Amino acid sequence: KIHSSPVFGSSTAAKHQSVLVQEFASGTEYAIDVVCRDGDRKVAALWKYDKRSVNGAPFVYFMTQLIPAANNDDEGPKKDVEEAVCNYVFNALEALDIRWGLSHVEVIVTRNAETGSIQVRLVEVNCRQHNTDFMPLTNACVGYNALDMVLAAYLGDSDESSSSHEYPEETVHLRLPWDSLPALPTTRAHGAIIHFVSHVSGKISRINYEVFDQMEELPSVMDMHVYPHFLDEGNEIEKTVDIRSDTGWAHVMNDDEEEFQRDVARLIELQKEMFDVEE
Repeated sequence: KIHSSPVFGSSTAAKHQSVLVQEFASGTEYAIDVVCRDGDRKVAALWKYDKRSVNGAPFVYFMTQLIPAANNDDEGPKKDVEEAVCNYVFNALEALDIRWGLSHVEVIVTRNAETGSIQVRLVEVNCRQHNTDFMPLTNACVGYNALDMVLAAYLGDSDESSSSHEYPEETVHLRLPWDSLPALPTTRAHGAIIHFVSHVSGKISRINYEVFDQMEELPSVMDMHVYPHFLDEGNEIEKTVDIRSDTGWAHVMNDDEEEFQRDVARLIELQKEMFDVEE
């Protein structure tokens, strides 16, 4: 029940007085991080969500995968879905007159099985960065990150002919090569953020550090973090039903797609054994 329920994060104990009903959009969800420089728009990262039904909840984050928006060469298969997503987002930002800075946009994509046509539907546009620690993963897999691109957008290139904006001379030594960044990024490795899903509820009786050790030893794992609350026995834990009830995360990356997929599957399976709770 939403009506009359507390507004999350409200400092005044406000409650929802009205409810907006929106059409349910089924399909594959993508997140697109875009940086704009005076109307010139470039994708910083393209992410594909892997949400599954678990713990009685229909859409729980299991993986946020970094995928290429374009091919590394002209010989690979055309990335028609990825290009359609990015072009749709560029048009949405143009329609909203967002010409500067960083945006995080989410869309739902479906493909008609008979005609092959692609339908992209807007979920949301946020004038902010992606709410995750994306820099290590995008630096490793793409070669740069959205925050580097923001600096490039605002501090400019030595050649300013492509923009009507005038840059201060004192920032010459800080300027990054915006014009050298592609509109659609490629990737040089497979990468993803794995969300740690809790499958138990109750008071933590045992933290299975040997399971965490197995996770860290997987070849694809770059880094991982378990939230401190879940590292104290006796604390309460709930089954994960949304991103706010995750118990941690792992960054995974690998040049080898088979090993990458194998390690992702193993990480997801090991999450079932992370914690024991009192019966």
